Amino acid sequence: MNSRRTVIIGAALMLALLAFLGNVMYLKNVRDDAYGKATLVKVFVVKKAIPKGVDGDQSITQDYVRAGEIPQEFRPGTAISNINDIKGKVAINALAPGQVVVDGQFVDPNVAQVTFAQRVPAGQVAITASVDQVHGVAGLLVPGDKVDIIVNGKGNGDAVLSHVLYQNVNILAIGAKAAPQAGDAVASSTKSGQQVVADSGLITFAVPIEAAQRISLVSDGSAGNGLYLTLVPPDNTPVALSPAQVDSTNMFDNLAPTPYKN
Repeated sequence: MNSRRTVIIGAALMLALLAFLGNVMYLKNVRDDAYGKATLVKVFVVKKAIPKGVDGDQSITQDYVRAGEIPQEFRPGTAISNINDIKGKVAINALAPGQVVVDGQFVDPNVAQVTFAQRVPAGQVAITASVDQVHGVAGLLVPGDKVDIIVNGKGNGDAVLSHVLYQNVNILAIGAKAAPQAGDAVASSTKSGQQVVADSGLITFAVPIEAAQRISLVSDGSAGNGLYLTLVPPDNTPVALSPAQVDSTNMFDNLAPTPYKN
């Protein structure tokens, strides 16, 4: 009886071994069919999504990055050749699974630091204005939006005029919350399931220096009675306005039935 059981167990093990070898051969044939006779070379591949700012040591110890093989012709020229190349560094941008790790994706921490000044476009400056909810689209603005700036003030005599000062002005920040950049993780508080931005009333714009001078005059009351912001869509195209300014003498001229254009 024992010998029969031994034979059965031995046969089962043999079948399992044959099945394993069959799978190995099948996978090898599949790879050969895919790569043909291409020469395979070693690379390091992202296996799990790596958020921006994750350090290289963590990427190694937690298997975010593993060794792999790809055809030599597909190997990027800047692919790292040693996993230790990313130690002591951090991911400068988010990395997706399947990416081959190349030089420059992990950098020294001091290089990865981004100051607010680096968010200001070249040739522009950042300036902050205090805007209440009535003048600031009911507090619905978020960093990254674009707005038109309207200035109300006195014209000739007692006429009160309204003038569009600038169009498509970029909002860099609201309070201390800056517009997210590519690769940033968006962290926000929520209220009733919707994103909430701190209602500080302080709006920081990115504008040319001349525009900053004009905004500063309007903001402190030296010119005009403050500014109004109008929210525009992301793909808004600035248009020439006629008349350029509206006051009590022309506000009803050429008035269309509705503010919409067909």
